[in-house]
Amino acid sequence: MANLPGFQILSEKTLHHAADPRLITYCPSMDLLALVTTDQQVFIYRMNGQRVYGAIQKADKLGVESIRWKPNGQLLAIAWSDGYVRLVSTESSKIVLQFSAGDNVGGVTCMGWAMCLIHRSSPSSSKKRIESWGSFLAMDGGLSDEKVPLDLPQDLSLVDIEISLPKLSVLAAAGNSDDVFSSRSSLDALFRPFDPKDNSSVNVMVVGTKEGNIHLSIYDSFEIGSFVSPVIVDGSPCYLVRHASHQNVSTHALLMRPSKSDGSLYLVPMDLRFISASSEYISLLASRSTALNNLLRYIHQVQVLMVSEWKSTQDLPSRFLRNINETLAEKDSNRDIVQALYHSVATGHTFPAVRKWLVDELSERGHKRWDKAVTAGLENLRRLVHENMLPALERCSIILSRFLGIVKFQGSNSSMGFTTQQINLIMDTVACLHLVSSKILIQVVDELELFSSFSAWLRHEIDRLASESSSTNVEAEKESSLDHSKVLLYLQTVMTSSPLATFFGEAPSVGEGEQSWNHSMHGLPMFELLDKELQKQERGLPYLQELPRVNSLCKFLEQQAHTIFDQIAEAEKRNVLFGKPQSVGLVELDGPIDVRMSIIVSDQFFFKKHLTYLKNNHVSQTHIAFVPKGSSGVVHVVRAPFSIENGVSSRQGISSSAIQLGTGQIRDIKFLDDTCLLVLWELEGTARLLSIYYNSTDMEHSLNYAPHSGNASVSESLSNKEVLERFSQYRIPGDGSFVPGKIEIREQDVGQSHEDARRLCLLSKNMVHYKIAKFGATGELFYRQGLRLTFM
Repeated sequence: MANLPGFQILSEKTLHHAADPRLITYCPSMDLLALVTTDQQVFIYRMNGQRVYGAIQKADKLGVESIRWKPNGQLLAIAWSDGYVRLVSTESSKIVLQFSAGDNVGGVTCMGWAMCLIHRSSPSSSKKRIESWGSFLAMDGGLSDEKVPLDLPQDLSLVDIEISLPKLSVLAAAGNSDDVFSSRSSLDALFRPFDPKDNSSVNVMVVGTKEGNIHLSIYDSFEIGSFVSPVIVDGSPCYLVRHASHQNVSTHALLMRPSKSDGSLYLVPMDLRFISASSEYISLLASRSTALNNLLRYIHQVQVLMVSEWKSTQDLPSRFLRNINETLAEKDSNRDIVQALYHSVATGHTFPAVRKWLVDELSERGHKRWDKAVTAGLENLRRLVHENMLPALERCSIILSRFLGIVKFQGSNSSMGFTTQQINLIMDTVACLHLVSSKILIQVVDELELFSSFSAWLRHEIDRLASESSSTNVEAEKESSLDHSKVLLYLQTVMTSSPLATFFGEAPSVGEGEQSWNHSMHGLPMFELLDKELQKQERGLPYLQELPRVNSLCKFLEQQAHTIFDQIAEAEKRNVLFGKPQSVGLVELDGPIDVRMSIIVSDQFFFKKHLTYLKNNHVSQTHIAFVPKGSSGVVHVVRAPFSIENGVSSRQGISSSAIQLGTGQIRDIKFLDDTCLLVLWELEGTARLLSIYYNSTDMEHSLNYAPHSGNASVSESLSNKEVLERFSQYRIPGDGSFVPGKIEIREQDVGQSHEDARRLCLLSKNMVHYKIAKFGATGELFYRQGLRLTFM
């Protein structure tokens, strides 16, 4: 035992509350550990134990049911018992996205997040693949057979214009979930430019609910939809308990068990044919659809702030004017305050009631409040339109033009889920919003200028009427600095009926609102109609009042966009297939279970083709490791190979192996890689970490598989001594006071060195103390350019 390789302890930490052993996960790309405590708090810790993120439960009866890192480590998904999945950015520690796993969801049972590569076959006429249009332009020399770009339309579609645009400006915090727009870091995390490298992969999130439904989404929050449970036992749907995938195949492995649990476990292959059979622009469409959806959220928040700022310019002045109008009405006057002030500007004479109101009620203090409310509100409104709304609309136009180019190139018979007419109508709505925003900006600038003149005159009038004696020369000098024409224009056109009410005022009757949208409902563009209606409004003629309102246009834009999103999702949903369920065996209710997918490829094929394999036909295998029901010392490994042709899987047979590990108890099971299974084995209060080679013919003591049967018959029984001699390869550091009860593995990332990247987290049995360790070099694992393979 003294010669066994151990671990290098990198850090350890004691928690204030016990951790939930089911809810702990290590970031695949950074040294960050996420866990959930028993009091339903979510924490992310750095290697040194420093807290990066912390969140408490959302309500008294709401708890965390699953957590999962995005494959690149940029986001952490947190599934709550209300069925909502919230994505937290590691950069900003804010919730950047959230979505529901379905309607009336009673909870989440499992969540998986994986990356799948998209394999495209290159034309046979090509001798050399040009990586991108940019690399082609960087080449020297003329055009040759080997330098001709093979897919110019695709390369053009990947040209990212958005990176040339100024970044979107942050918004004021509004106290809701969209406060994600209130910081620079969260905005940058939300609106990441499309990386052409991502065009060859798809990130897939699988969420299983207690009702047995399977919810799929790609690219963080683009929802494909929900599927009913593919396994029904005794009339009740089974629910998802584990998920596994491999980046080189589009088939995923689902482990499901009945809600009325008798310990049964079923393996179901899920074929995501939209990855292998759909348009080659699926990555671009899904990522840009997600970006467009985020832009719509941003535009909605800007619109809410715009309405709020406009109302702030109306509320206080309206109260002042209402009071004086009531006073004038009580005195049987036939004039209102606008007429009275107009009289004062034109003649220099002030009516007694107005004089009393200006001096005693409004006074200098009230004028300052009035000036501040209107000036600040209009300036904020101008900033929101110029710095937030118009740039966001420009980005929407760029994304939609990219959609339009793709669908035109693919043709009307493509299966992408939308047509050129639909995109043209959405672009027309964006143009309408752009026109309305431009009109608002012009009007705000005009109102600021007019109100500035009015405010200066009002302050001068208050000071003049309040002073008992003043110098005639001083009065004349102040009077000459005022622009009376602008004051009169403000009184006539803005003071009680601002033209901005056209865009922000109360909604008209329902019948008129329906009439406004009938034009677009029939597939006709609205821009010309809106332009004509605005011209009528400027001339004082009757017009469709609902059409120019910002909130109505934003709602209509969201409806149009979500119709497109739903159609794209429906087209992809039709390409999701579930295979025939396979019974795996009976497992302990809360016993350890793990599942892993790997690729089978021969040495000869691998070295001949290097990394250009897996084009059309694949052979994958799924390994499931668990502790059989009633046998706490037995590890049972089931092997299920699948052949995958054109994205459709078919089972090739199933075999299994069960080993009795002495008299000890198995506390946890985790697949280390495609060849090694780690088993946390406890014997007489001492924990051992066993390393079992489950999938390698080159390794001594590899498992012997036999055709799988329903019962968990032990194929090999070992004594305690034989277990230690055969499997104990890692020594757990410590003086014996630290007894681990749970292990969590951070797998090697493709872009990292396997010597330094892999981590092992050991959580103590009391769940309040954990250690993070680095694996020692074993020299027994196959790594070929960061890709682990199983040779046959």
